[in-house]
Amino acid sequence: MRTMLRQGLVVAAGLLLLGAVARADDEQEPGGEAERVETAPEVKAEDAAVAKDEDWLPGGFSGNAAVYTDYSFRGVSQTGKNMAGQWGIDYNHDSGVFLGLWGSSTNFGNTYLEQDFYGGYAGAIDDFAYKVSATFFYYPGDEQFNYWELGAFGSYDFGLASVSTGFIGSPDYFGTLDTGFYIPAGFAIPLPTVSCPFPNGEKCFDWAIDANGGYTHADRNIFADHHYFDWNAGVVFTLPFNVKLDFRYVDTDVKNVRDADARFVFGAKYLF
Repeated sequence: MRTMLRQGLVVAAGLLLLGAVARADDEQEPGGEAERVETAPEVKAEDAAVAKDEDWLPGGFSGNAAVYTDYSFRGVSQTGKNMAGQWGIDYNHDSGVFLGLWGSSTNFGNTYLEQDFYGGYAGAIDDFAYKVSATFFYYPGDEQFNYWELGAFGSYDFGLASVSTGFIGSPDYFGTLDTGFYIPAGFAIPLPTVSCPFPNGEKCFDWAIDANGGYTHADRNIFADHHYFDWNAGVVFTLPFNVKLDFRYVDTDVKNVRDADARFVFGAKYLF
């Protein structure tokens, strides 16, 4: 176990120093908001919005619904490279505490659904944002895959770009692989806002380059080995009416596994 943790820390440091890949911000993230690494400005804006909410319950609710051409979980398709419907609802308190529920259709084993229940705490200090979370992954119809994950994440916003990393550990990864962990690290680069092409046109959309990747390790063989790397890169468009479009290339270093091959993934998400 100590050897595995040392391997994880070494890989995390290497990925962060290389500025490599995995902000896990706008890509499909298992665990919904639990594994979304926000920047400090995003955290502060969200806290301010929640503090102004005069709903019957302290804090605020938000939701999302999405359609993707493939549900890529850390580089591996969970839908046999077929389309996936996804949804989620989140509760955020202005103290930084959050709770949520997120789900996606799946197509492996005997299950048809991944349902994630999560909670944690998020905050920001100047340009540094941090988050800790716990997530329970539930797979109805094939409960052998059910498992817990605990995560810690950090990001830093340089203005021209933001970088992030984290560590996610599980005592029984994917319910069948014994102790395992995942290490994300990466960057996102916002591009200039595009204005609408007519007189007095307001903002049409924001867009950003988003590159992602990570390292997965487990005590038992995942495919033909105990570990693998995944990575992806793409462009995310934030449109009016709370719509996001995600165009992304996904790949891993796993050999001879169809669901881990290189592919393009497109998604559309509505936030409410």
